[in-house]
Amino acid sequence: MTASPPAPEPVPGTAPSPASEAPSAIQNAPSGGPLARPGPQPDSAGPAAAAAPGLANAASAHAGTGAAQAPLPRPPKPSTWVSTRRYLLDRRRRPAVVLGLLALVGIVAFGVYAVVDGPPPTVEAVVVFKAETTDAQKEAVRAACPTVGGAVQEPRDDNDLASTRAYPLRYNLTAASSSDRAKIFECVNAQAGVTGITMETAGQ
Repeated sequence: MTASPPAPEPVPGTAPSPASEAPSAIQNAPSGGPLARPGPQPDSAGPAAAAAPGLANAASAHAGTGAAQAPLPRPPKPSTWVSTRRYLLDRRRRPAVVLGLLALVGIVAFGVYAVVDGPPPTVEAVVVFKAETTDAQKEAVRAACPTVGGAVQEPRDDNDLASTRAYPLRYNLTAASSSDRAKIFECVNAQAGVTGITMETAGQ
């Protein structure tokens, strides 16, 4: 067994250090024995520190679930003009759009021609008879009030429709002047069995 080395003597005028006054456990331990090893250090944070990772994981999972459930904001709806423009400029609809534009141009051109340089619409005067008026009385009105100027008496229809039997006498007043119309109205209204005259314009 070997003897431990002597402790160093303090230098005069200096305070002894704590390390020199208190020999370590290694110095006091026998030289032949095993050296002392530090044991496991106690957890200074305690149970709260051990539970902290679990709380953090739970909070992160809850935040992830909330982010997944939150609805995404919808893009703004385009205006009607933008939607119409996209629809018309779509290449898949180009033939239909071209045909529609051509038809629209044709309709507009025909309308302008009909108003500016087209023939005037047909105007008819329909004689309305009373319900008890006989066919002979209706023929008497036809014979008494023939064509006057531009007020042309139309020929009798050959069909057997109910409308033809009810209104057999008509006048075309398309080219009639105001004087011609007045003469026809005066003559027809003076006949027996007549209720009046109605005006009809083609297209109305």
